[in-house]
Amino acid sequence: MKKLFFPIIVTTIFIAIGLTSCALEVRTSQTSYDDYLEQCCVIDSIFYDADPQVRKAALNQTSNQDEISFIALNDRDPVIRRLALEKCNNQNTVTLVALNDRDPLLRKLALDKSNNQNTVTLVALNDRDPLIRKLALEKSNNQHTIAQLALNDRDPLLRRLALEKTNNQNTIAQVAMNDRDPVLRKLALEKSNNQNTIAQVALNDRDPALRKLALKKTNNPEVVKRIALYDKDPEIRRLALKRLN
Repeated sequence: MKKLFFPIIVTTIFIAIGLTSCALEVRTSQTSYDDYLEQCCVIDSIFYDADPQVRKAALNQTSNQDEISFIALNDRDPVIRRLALEKCNNQNTVTLVALNDRDPLLRKLALDKSNNQNTVTLVALNDRDPLIRKLALEKSNNQHTIAQLALNDRDPLLRRLALEKTNNQNTIAQVAMNDRDPVLRKLALEKSNNQNTIAQVALNDRDPALRKLALKKTNNPEVVKRIALYDKDPEIRRLALKRLN
C-alpha cells in the first residue's frame, strides 16, 4: 500500500496542475474574446447606431484610421463628421472631405488640414463657396492655378486677389485687355510691363480713364499718333498731341 501511495499523489498533483493550466487558458481566451466583442461593439456603434451620441462616444474610443475615415466621409451628422475629420490623419480622406462634403465648414476644415497642392487647386477652381475658393487661392503656390482664377473666377474679388498674386505677364495682359471689370483691367494695366499690352489698352479699351492711363505708359510714338488722330475722347486726343509735340 505504501508503495502505491506515492504514485497516486504525484498523479493527483499533475492532474491538478493540468486543470489549473486549462482554467488559465479558458480565462485568457475569454478575456481575448471579451476584448473582441467590445471592439465589435464599438464598430457597430460607429457604423450603424441611430443615436448620434452613441456614434460620437464610439468615435472617441477608436483610434482605427479606417473607422475614423468612414465616419468622416459618411456620418449623417456634420458635428460627428467634423470630430472624425479632426482625428483623421489620412490625406486621401481629407481630400475627399475637402472636395465633396456638403457642409462648407467641413470643406474649409479639410482644406486647412490638407498638405496636397492638387487638392488645393481642385478646391480653388471648383468649390461653390467663394470664401473657400479664396482660402484655397491664399494657400496655393501653383502659378497655373492662380492664373486660372485671375482669368476665370466668377467673383471679381477672387480675380483681383489672384491678379495681385500672379507674376505671369501673359495672365496680366489677358486681364488688362479682357476682364469685364474696369477696376481689374486698371490693376492689370498698372502691373503690366508689356508694351504691346499697353498699346492694345490705349487704342481699344472702352473706358476712357484706362485709355488715358495706357497713353501715359506707352513709349510707342506710332500708338500716340493714332490716339491723337482717332480717339473718340477729345481730352485724350489733346494729351496725345501734347506728347507728339
